Amino acid sequence: MGYRTISRPLVEAIRNAKLRVNIELLRPGTYEALERHLESKGSGYYHIVHFDVHGALIAHQDYQRYREQVEQQKEIENNPYVFKGRYGREEIAKYEGLKAFLSLEGAEKGEHDFVEATEIANLLTGKGIPVCILNACQSGKQLNQSEATDNRETSLGSRLMNAGMQMVVAMSYSVTVTAAEIIMEQIYRHLFAQQDIYQAIRLGRRELYNRKGRRAYYNTEIELEDWLLPVTYCNGKVDFNLRAFSPEEEENYYLSLDSKYEFQKPNYGFVGRDLDILLLEKALLKHNILLLQGMGGTGKTTLLNYLREWWQVTNFAEDIFYFGYDEKAWTLQQIVFAIGQKIYDRFEFGTFQAQKLTVQWRKLADKLRTESYILILDNLESVTGQPLAIQNTLDESAREEIRKFLAALVGGKTKVVLGSRIREDWLRETTFGDNIYRLKGLDAQARTDLAENILQKVNGRTSWDEVKSDQQFDRLMKLLAGYPLAMEVVLANLKQQSPSEILEQLATAEMDAGGEDRTNNIIKCIDYSHSNLSESAQKLLLLLAPFRGFINTLAIPNYVEELGKLEPFQDYELEQLEVAVAEAVNWGLLSPMSQDLPQLLTIQPVLPYFLQTKLKEVEEETRAALQEGFKNHYKGLARSYNDWMKSKEPQKRQMGIAFVRWEYENLYQGLQICLEQQERVYTIWICLYDYLGLVSNKNEQLQLTQDLYEKLSKLTPENSYEGWERDIIPISGNLANCYQGKQDYEAAKEIHQNIANLVPDLKNLEDSQKKSYLATANHQLGRVAQQLRQYQQANDYYLQALDI
Repeated sequence: MGYRTISRPLVEAIRNAKLRVNIELLRPGTYEALERHLESKGSGYYHIVHFDVHGALIAHQDYQRYREQVEQQKEIENNPYVFKGRYGREEIAKYEGLKAFLSLEGAEKGEHDFVEATEIANLLTGKGIPVCILNACQSGKQLNQSEATDNRETSLGSRLMNAGMQMVVAMSYSVTVTAAEIIMEQIYRHLFAQQDIYQAIRLGRRELYNRKGRRAYYNTEIELEDWLLPVTYCNGKVDFNLRAFSPEEEENYYLSLDSKYEFQKPNYGFVGRDLDILLLEKALLKHNILLLQGMGGTGKTTLLNYLREWWQVTNFAEDIFYFGYDEKAWTLQQIVFAIGQKIYDRFEFGTFQAQKLTVQWRKLADKLRTESYILILDNLESVTGQPLAIQNTLDESAREEIRKFLAALVGGKTKVVLGSRIREDWLRETTFGDNIYRLKGLDAQARTDLAENILQKVNGRTSWDEVKSDQQFDRLMKLLAGYPLAMEVVLANLKQQSPSEILEQLATAEMDAGGEDRTNNIIKCIDYSHSNLSESAQKLLLLLAPFRGFINTLAIPNYVEELGKLEPFQDYELEQLEVAVAEAVNWGLLSPMSQDLPQLLTIQPVLPYFLQTKLKEVEEETRAALQEGFKNHYKGLARSYNDWMKSKEPQKRQMGIAFVRWEYENLYQGLQICLEQQERVYTIWICLYDYLGLVSNKNEQLQLTQDLYEKLSKLTPENSYEGWERDIIPISGNLANCYQGKQDYEAAKEIHQNIANLVPDLKNLEDSQKKSYLATANHQLGRVAQQLRQYQQANDYYLQALDI
């Protein structure tokens, strides 16, 4: 279940609510945090407490087994707190049968804290909360007397009723994510529309009945009659005891709305990022200053602006202050003035303004350390940018003032998020340290959602259905890597072009690149970072123009060696290419795949397109030589990867598969260059072919081989390149095998027959090689005839193969 599957539609429903709703999302979701939070609010503060967590009925031996696994893992990690107790609770005593538990966050990463039903009930006793909602699985499941540990009702829902709740909504069995999403959205939507809670629950059940489709594993949908799963416990009429605003309260409420930030959705909507938001919040709870780093076009600013509203609505902080260095070069004095104006009343602010800047920022830092706010400094790459390239820079003394202010906030209650494309080393040591979150592209589902939004806006539903079935669209989506800006600009071209045409235009740098603003123009977005590289790095980075999606820096010396053999690169400082790559990483044009694999880099999806536009400015001879060096480099890598995939060592085989998956587009690019230059394609093709077979991607395996066969079969022995025979025969044979695998026996038969007809006329093959090819073709024709139940013909083909 996604982090905000339930909470996101709940928050969005507030916009159209008749009731004035205040939501507080508990972070972190631990028992300790819940206990402290409820204690701080006192009795009668909340009308509803909602547990959006997992739940289950667990036997003692299963519970104990989990505890032992956790302790063993901590011992392996040399964790000194192996036997740390359960906060505010005794250890679970041995019990018979099953007990109801909720799974809350544990103290350590990845750890679950199983809280027993009675413990939850005791925690909520006396808090004066009328309604508890549980979308946890089995939270309302009732055992029969033979399974129960005593004569009382065993479900978590019934135990909460004993804690003084007026109503508990729970789930009698395991519930799908889709069902939980539907019923909770309906309950809150009708509740916020001022319908009573009984009616809201009934309408939620009715929606489950009317919409039976539920998402299941492997992207399938099943129909379920699960409208009976939600159960309601009630011991009387629920009274929220609501009253109307007084005139003064109403005025203050609407005045407060005027000061709140309202997120403006992008043109194609805001999708995904649930996991990113969860991990960002967790990182900020561990250390209150964080660097959000990502390449241009990843959507950092959009995400931070969305979080301003999300954190505001869910009460992650009292107030949020945002300063974007793409708008202006914010100095410490301007930042202090803007924050002070909001958190002090007009009399305090008058006194505050009269003081010296040093006194102001230190006084403000003290307040921010002791109270919960959020400070966001975005687009910080501008601060240290070269003045000629970027407008909003700060000199060293101004940067030092900001650094000292931020350092004074370390360890306090205010959380600070720094958004940048680069590492911001000038701040790292004294502020965020290693607390860096590297933003990547959207996840697979969010990519699909955004692509559908874009296509529907420019074309309509029918076009989306047609486009998504195109295999070239999959390639295009893979190249765009989920980067929102690249997707929005590139996919908009599908209005008048096919995915294949767009891929071709990306390769030749002839596509519409978007508007004039650097925030919606993919060229200007990259140029912003590229212009800050050294002149030498800019020149050397052109050598990366043929790459797509991925660069293995460990292989750069081999690439340099291939380029060094070519005349146009004799005056290039090729030995400095790795230094140029490091500069590009620092400026967010390249990014490590993970912290564990810093040598493997992902490429900002638009960088190759940008470099191709720059490459047009150099001589044709240099461009041709770059293609030659790239092709030779990937011929060598293809041999190595194929050897790994054929290795008898499992680890080496898996490594080969992984590298071909990452390098697929680069290998494919090398294959296309071979075709254009009419050179042998077998080495790269067989690497891709074998990989697709190992990962069971039969459709793409067929498409790759079919496309190659169609191009090669247009040539003849007289007008082909050297070695053509050794390409066309195995490629034809494997294509026929693909057809056989799909039971298209007529197509397979035609291809094998073509091979049998072609081989005798080939002059550049030795007789032994010809015989081998002919024997194989006849044997395969025999297999096809056998599958078609043409047994006499099959026998004839097998005999011919034996005779040869």
